[in-house]
Amino acid sequence: MLDELDFQLIDALQRAPRASWTSLAPMLRTDPSTLSRRWSAMTSDGLAWTTCYVLPERMQLRSANGDRLRSSTAVVEVRCAPGRREQVASALEVQGAVINVECTTGARDLSLTVAASSPRSIDTYVAEKISVLPGVVSTSTSFLRNIFREGSEWTLDSLRPEQRAAVEGLPLRSVSVGPAGHDDLIDDVIRSLQPDVRRAAAEVAKELGVSVALARRGIASAARSDWVRMRADFAHDVVGWNASVHLWMTVPQDRIADLAAHLARHPSLRLCASTLGRENVVATLWLREISDLDEIEESIRHRFPEAAVTDRWMVPRAVKRMGTVFDSDGRRARYVPVPLPQTS
Repeated sequence: MLDELDFQLIDALQRAPRASWTSLAPMLRTDPSTLSRRWSAMTSDGLAWTTCYVLPERMQLRSANGDRLRSSTAVVEVRCAPGRREQVASALEVQGAVINVECTTGARDLSLTVAASSPRSIDTYVAEKISVLPGVVSTSTSFLRNIFREGSEWTLDSLRPEQRAAVEGLPLRSVSVGPAGHDDLIDDVIRSLQPDVRRAAAEVAKELGVSVALARRGIASAARSDWVRMRADFAHDVVGWNASVHLWMTVPQDRIADLAAHLARHPSLRLCASTLGRENVVATLWLREISDLDEIEESIRHRFPEAAVTDRWMVPRAVKRMGTVFDSDGRRARYVPVPLPQTS
């Protein structure tokens, strides 16, 4: 469905989401029109896309009145009445605060990622917006503590070393240069880029009612901020990643960071976070085949004999990921905006 050039193009945009076709063409050994045509075909088919969002746990900013901008994130397990899972999933996918919706195996029917301004807000949201939905039998919430790795840090690794170095040397990529000044313009720019990071500055300017020069400055500030992520993504289970798995583990507190660093070296790792719950670490893995999980668990057992994998969730279908809603074939159907952090 996708060939080597398609995967290289996605990989390049994972590293430099707003790079021009002209700058990428020589690195990928093709011409700008080919890249434009390839990307247009993939986005039209719902196979690839870009999005923009905030990493609230990395924001060290305050609003104009001095209040801290903050957010909390939790994994919410949902059990549904027999035959009601699809109805519940449809009701949840339109809720902006519910960033991810996944169908899972095991004791729950759905796994959600929910973000709100505080643990209390998440608890209230779950009680008033999720638990009350027709078809929901019960919920269980586990709060995330430290996020050691998240989806924007995962790449296809399809580029050769010299290509990777050239792409990462391009301007306007997300780099850790410290927080930029936070203001309404950056918020507006992020909202404008959420459905498509590659929107032209002129289009953003028209939507926001500002000059093109001001829109460009806002886009550059967002791209260079450590708390903003511009991300290229793709329909992984449509094009060859046949298994998505959540591993829940119990690990001695002083070994959590070491385990996260160990897992980060594995190309399958999408997310790793410490949690508040029965287990204290969760890892999300994208695998070509489910049997690939054996090698990963063996490496954990040998390197960290004091750690224990206590639960494994298979994700046979993603309903929504970071605001992107998928159709029944696993392709991008539409986008539901992810809320930005609010002041405390």
